[in-house]
Amino acid sequence: MLTKVLFTLAVILVVALVFRTKSKPPKAVTAAPPAKGGISAGMVAYSLLGLVIAISALVFVLHWQDQHRIINIRITDSQGATLSFQAYKKAVEGRRFTTIDGRAIDLADSDRIEILEKED
Repeated sequence: MLTKVLFTLAVILVVALVFRTKSKPPKAVTAAPPAKGGISAGMVAYSLLGLVIAISALVFVLHWQDQHRIINIRITDSQGATLSFQAYKKAVEGRRFTTIDGRAIDLADSDRIEILEKED
């Protein structure tokens, strides 16, 4: 949630900087003083835009990796029998999940589910 807010603020800042530099009225052509080596507003805007895109790509990749992590699921039924399955983290939705090999599993209220992180 925090990244969404920061992303929105960064985009607003970049747009404000771009329009601020474009909305200045043209001045009369005179001899320009020598450049002082300062950083232009355009350079700042493009740098911020690049930074926002890089951070967004990083967040996307980290989220994708987390959702595609394999987890072990151990189910114990009411008689005490246990079954083990493996599924991607994104495929687990409460008491329903889809295994890696494509089987859809729905659990009863009496079944006990344990979700274990797969150790590499």
